[in-house]
Amino acid sequence: PAAMKDLTPQIKPLVLLGYFALFDFLMWCIHFCQHYWPWLYHHTHDQHHKIKSPTIVVALTGYLPDTCVLIIVPLYATLRVIPCGNFVTVFMFASMALWHLHMIHSEFMHPWDPILQKLGLVTTHDHHVHHLRPRKNLAHFFSIYDKMFGTYVDPSTCHQLLQRDKKA
Repeated sequence: PAAMKDLTPQIKPLVLLGYFALFDFLMWCIHFCQHYWPWLYHHTHDQHHKIKSPTIVVALTGYLPDTCVLIIVPLYATLRVIPCGNFVTVFMFASMALWHLHMIHSEFMHPWDPILQKLGLVTTHDHHVHHLRPRKNLAHFFSIYDKMFGTYVDPSTCHQLLQRDKKA
């Protein structure tokens, strides 16, 4: 993509936000399709959902078809649709996205999760609800997508998650 050729040493904040918004929306759409189209689910995503209680280590064990469909395709599309970035912004976006995708698979809450929740961003508990109720909480960054499309479940109402937390 053209953004990778621009080596200007500055982060473009609006482009960075655009990358996250579009990337997460595209991921949400693909993730929705994976959970509602049995063939796609079986051939790309069911390996990931054999894990009912994710851990940070498990997040590192990617399944190639799932990674390609759920991450690489929307990443490529995002960089094509929003071409006005630069290398530094793309690098910052990729680093932050990868970090967040791993953190939401942690087996514990993070000190920053309450802040993320107030900002409308996906938290560890939001994503753990998805592993307990696979057709819910499909977003990875912005919970607004799940709220808009009726797939959001508040972690505080998920009895399975609350019971698991009490045991821990």
